[in-house]
Amino acid sequence: MLQKILVPLDGSKLSDRILEQVRRLLLKQDAEVRFLRVLSEVGHPPGPPRRQAVEEAQAHLEGHRLAWASQGVKATMAVLSDGDPAERILEYADQYRPSLIAMSTHGRTGLKRWTRGSVAERVLRHSSFPVLLWNPFRPERRTAPRLRIGRILVPLDGSEHSAWVLPLVRQVARSFGARVLLLHVTELYPTAGDLPMVQPWPTPAEVERHLAPFRKILKGVEVRILGELGTPSVSILEAARREKADLIAMTTHGRSGISRWAFGSVAEQVLRHCHHPLLVQRAA
Repeated sequence: MLQKILVPLDGSKLSDRILEQVRRLLLKQDAEVRFLRVLSEVGHPPGPPRRQAVEEAQAHLEGHRLAWASQGVKATMAVLSDGDPAERILEYADQYRPSLIAMSTHGRTGLKRWTRGSVAERVLRHSSFPVLLWNPFRPERRTAPRLRIGRILVPLDGSEHSAWVLPLVRQVARSFGARVLLLHVTELYPTAGDLPMVQPWPTPAEVERHLAPFRKILKGVEVRILGELGTPSVSILEAARREKADLIAMTTHGRSGISRWAFGSVAEQVLRHCHHPLLVQRAA
């Protein structure tokens, strides 16, 4: 179960929008929430401006803490006064040992192009703990966003490593009574000719048999299996839109890329273009 959620914020409204997703999770289970702010040395030199920045950061987090505490949430806060944000978040997480790290993919950078060196992607790449990431620039909806999680899309390449996220998915799915969609993508490979080469496209029955062992991990959860042909990251995003997923959950293997999909890079590609909340568990 989710017992402790670490929420790194940078003081901006964009960064704060991850709180919508944290509230979603707290609808069905209680957890301690710790708001974290890291003030980098860049832009905050020593002296009165630095002290003012620390005071403003503390006031911002205290506002959230009081608001959430008034609703019965056990909320705490911490401000780290110096260091590289991504490194300090990871160091703090190693000490705090959260069940989940939740953060926005954009903050003070606003609409500036998302780069590989961003704080969110660096945390994703190196975190030992599950990470919930969300792009706050989601398409605007005419109706209020759904608080209930009804459909969870889980891409699997068929390896045991890609299924490491399933125990966490099972917890969330059972809490919300959600359906889990297991997605397998048969990948296209480039060739020297004009046409791409493709593995033999499995039939629905073959995909079902291929992913059947993973149903056991999701005991007590409604499961549907999907098969797609194409580029993994593109197919994942298209399936999420088509199936109206409320959450995408997947494993990343970090830099090692030990799976057939090189899952670390697929997770990062999905993150850069995804308007759905993305839950990622990094395999050891």
